[in-house]
Amino acid sequence: MSLMERNTFFVKERVGFLKAANAYDVLDPATSEVIGTVQEKIPNFIIKILKFSSMKTRLPFTVEILDTDKKKLLTIKRGFVFFRSRVDVFDEYGEKLGSYQQRLLSLGGKFEIFDRSGSAVAMLSGDWKGWDFTFKDTQDRELARVTKKWAGLGKELFTSADQYVVDVSPECTDKTLKKLVLAAAFCVDMVLKEEGR
Repeated sequence: MSLMERNTFFVKERVGFLKAANAYDVLDPATSEVIGTVQEKIPNFIIKILKFSSMKTRLPFTVEILDTDKKKLLTIKRGFVFFRSRVDVFDEYGEKLGSYQQRLLSLGGKFEIFDRSGSAVAMLSGDWKGWDFTFKDTQDRELARVTKKWAGLGKELFTSADQYVVDVSPECTDKTLKKLVLAAAFCVDMVLKEEGR
């Protein structure tokens, strides 16, 4: 079964000392088998150096989601940030699927989700702790949940590695929305965690 056909994924950030680029494994929760990988692409040396500065929350990023054969499934991009993040999601052919627009001053983090034509289709909202996120459509129906899983006290004290479970409702049959849901886990991690939430 391909990554895009699954309803539940376990996302695990790779641990690295003084790493500039984020990297993740996407696993089958039942077997712990790797079913995909995710890698941030850093465009140049200057951006790489700035990743270790206080400017890191403002920097652009590009993240690629790959299957086990290293075939690109999705690309997530953000430009430079001035007030709030806007993250675009592209399919394997480079066609835009939709975007996430961060809401300012939201408790726990909130992103409005737009389709490729710019129409609002859903909302990704975090709880007050900013650990659990719910993906709801414009009729307030839950499409998916992104739940942050702690790796254990000792590991969390010494690394910034995070783990997430992405659980998509069986009622979410729209393929484009499902891809936006998968991208949501990385949107949460790349935007909110970099801001120190």
